[in-house]
Amino acid sequence: MSRLVGLYGGSFDPVHLGHVVPVEAAREKLGLDEIVYVPAAVPPHKPDGPRATSWDRVAMLALALDGYPALSLSFDEISRTGTSYTIDTLRRFREERTGDEILLVLGTDSWLTLHTWRSTAAILEEFRVVLVARGTDTYTVCRDGVSEAFRARLAPEGATPRDEAPGGSVFWGGNEPVTISSTWIRNALRSPSPSPLQGSLPPAVERYLRKRNLYRS
Repeated sequence: MSRLVGLYGGSFDPVHLGHVVPVEAAREKLGLDEIVYVPAAVPPHKPDGPRATSWDRVAMLALALDGYPALSLSFDEISRTGTSYTIDTLRRFREERTGDEILLVLGTDSWLTLHTWRSTAAILEEFRVVLVARGTDTYTVCRDGVSEAFRARLAPEGATPRDEAPGGSVFWGGNEPVTISSTWIRNALRSPSPSPLQGSLPPAVERYLRKRNLYRS
């Protein structure tokens, strides 16, 4: 049986607990063996690029993932520089990890805007998808907020990629939703009266970004 390996991309600018705790919960519920975090050099939907440097973001991710043996970090997109497209990264990992099935891990906010991505049809045709709940998004929101073509790929709530006949190729992670965002954290750090960040960042990440004076300007 193939190992199930999810790819989770993003700018992680900065990584926060909402990038880690619910992803690990979804991994456990759906039976994935590993989730690989793939920070982007230049995300296509953020042409101005991340605020922190690539290597600051990688360092913060490494700190955030410490203690989660099934969550790993890849330099694939960072080392290539330039704009990163999900379909290309998925295909590279599939070629390099021939004994694994590669799945795409998406926050539900990304699922609801996936139709704007490059090569959406190819992504859904070639790869299965795991959805991690964010904000107030529910299974019903993710079912009713997309086109009929996307809706037809959504497996029933409770189905997993290990099921013999899961009834779809897009799986609901079933995690507790989170409302933390990197934008909120950056704004809080820039505020003249910074908001407390406890419960939003792994302690090691908060120490790192404060020591490096990140996001203050």
